[in-house]
Amino acid sequence: MNERQDSRSVIFPLAASVLVTAVMTFVLSTQGRIWWCKSGDWAIYIHQAWNSSHTSQHLFDPYTFTHVLHGVLFFWLTGLLFAKLSMEWRFFIGIVAEAAWEVFENSSYIIEKYRENTASLDYFGDSIVNSVGDVIACAFGFWVATKLGMWKSLVFFIFVELVLLLWIRDGLLLNILMLIYPLDWIKSWQTAI
Repeated sequence: MNERQDSRSVIFPLAASVLVTAVMTFVLSTQGRIWWCKSGDWAIYIHQAWNSSHTSQHLFDPYTFTHVLHGVLFFWLTGLLFAKLSMEWRFFIGIVAEAAWEVFENSSYIIEKYRENTASLDYFGDSIVNSVGDVIACAFGFWVATKLGMWKSLVFFIFVELVLLLWIRDGLLLNILMLIYPLDWIKSWQTAI
């Protein structure tokens, strides 16, 4: 493979990933999602009000770390399901999955599930900018996992989950559990802050 073919094998999946993110942005805008925090707070990262109406309205927030973990999961899954594909195309598949999740996550069905079953009582969906931030976080998590490999990325995953449990009483795995099989005692623990 010559240098030109090698650069194309990297550029095409990365360009396709940017295009998918742009399509996600367009779809979210047609669904009526707001572009930025409706309160007019222009902070890039919100940290003190992680369980308020500011959550998921800024580029990044504490839940951004769960999307980093999405990237780690997509690294593992694409490695299992698409082992013969190049890492760049596996990355693209991860971005497609993340963008699809962002669109689904902002559907009325999932927004109501979050409001009913999790500590996100004031949740009314992500801003478009937050969804883009979540895709960036996923891409970062995928990159981290490629650098760490399978076992070290597993340690990284567990570490981030534990930090989130202690910090915001939530995490990716707990979030999934509460969406699928909500438990009242967990919801009580999460909201007792």
